[in-house]
Amino acid sequence: MKYSPGAPRKLEAYQEQEFAQIIEHQLPVDVGFEAKYNWTLPIIASLIEKKWGKKYSIRGVGEILHRLGLSYTRPTYTLAHADEDKQKEFVEQTFPNVKKTVEWRNRLHSLSR
Repeated sequence: MKYSPGAPRKLEAYQEQEFAQIIEHQLPVDVGFEAKYNWTLPIIASLIEKKWGKKYSIRGVGEILHRLGLSYTRPTYTLAHADEDKQKEFVEQTFPNVKKTVEWRNRLHSLSR
């Protein structure tokens, strides 16, 4: 063997599969956490410690997720009553004008130094 295989896994294969099932099919609130909707890496680390008595760093939790074919992304939110026409107008007209104004002020500021 020309390389080290690394440290042995803390969780057995069946525990990792059970873990994946929990993450995929339940919410944190379903397994006793105050967070209702979103799994975070610290909550997942707490779940592993609570259920199997194994401590993982945040990075270690990310590695388990990767190994199991899961990925961690932050949730994005959409407003339930958002007006699509107003949003489109903002993106196409208002924001570019604001951006131009800020860029213009930054140029003036850099010239006055």
